Amino acid sequence: MKLDERIVDRKYIFDVFNADKAEEYIGEECYMTNDFPLFENLDVMRVYTLDSTEYGFYNEEEDLTFDFCLPVRFAKPVEKRYKPFTPETFEQHYGIGSVIKYRSKNEKHFIYKAIVESRVDNETSKEVYFVIRKFSYTLDELFKNYELCEYGEGKPFGVEVQNG
Repeated sequence: MKLDERIVDRKYIFDVFNADKAEEYIGEECYMTNDFPLFENLDVMRVYTLDSTEYGFYNEEEDLTFDFCLPVRFAKPVEKRYKPFTPETFEQHYGIGSVIKYRSKNEKHFIYKAIVESRVDNETSKEVYFVIRKFSYTLDELFKNYELCEYGEGKPFGVEVQNG
């Protein structure tokens, strides 16, 4: 497992030089590794004893010792943020004729439907409608009311906002 560096409170990363300061976290779930960079190849397990003579973190269930420890409670998840597709980004990801797997936000199961066409609103010349099966949707409607399926899970009908 890899841990995103942006979600870590670094003052709670304990290593071979400050293992004694981590004694209050014995029995807690921790991310533990021997690798550097620290955020590669992590294992989540409980720290059972801190062995200050070995300067490490010992897990007796697995009979393993690690050099670095980060209590799980100090790794804060980063919430991904999304915004609606623009017509251009939607067509880059899903062209006309593509089959998408999606669902209404209040539905449990996903369905597969083809994107049949896109058209511009004749009155405003601005609003683009995408026809999925036989129904027309704006990208804002899709974002507010539907989810795409990604790896079996629902994700917003839009693009991820990068770094911000």
